Amino acid sequence: MSIDLLEFHAPGPDLKFRVQLLAQDNPDVVSQVLKQLPLNSVLGHVVISGEAIWMPTKIVHLGKSNMVKRSPGAVYLYAPGQTICLTYGAITESALVNKFGEVLESDLPTLAKLGEHVWEQTVTEPRRNVVNIVVRRVA
Repeated sequence: MSIDLLEFHAPGPDLKFRVQLLAQDNPDVVSQVLKQLPLNSVLGHVVISGEAIWMPTKIVHLGKSNMVKRSPGAVYLYAPGQTICLTYGAITESALVNKFGEVLESDLPTLAKLGEHVWEQTVTEPRRNVVNIVVRRVA
């Protein structure tokens, strides 16, 4: 059984991590995400709900969902905002999320490093900087 992976690459800080798709748990969202690849976007950081980053997409999701609690490494679609979100640490928000992927355990430190970089570049600095992200399927 092969594992379907995506690679997230932030070229500015040159940080890469891999995400295992949860096609059996959330086939509708996984299918929609795969249709968007390669996905070029920018990253933002949540301000109130904890340690999570997000990226805008063109995904319009009206299908089935896989609603679960947030946890570090969770990759989910926030359908109302058309964003893919990645949790890298503590979260204060209790709402369930539409999870479709999981960052590989070995890549969690890289996700955390990227989350801290996005926080510094888009929230704490007086002059905001864009952090680009590219998502591709791993061959």
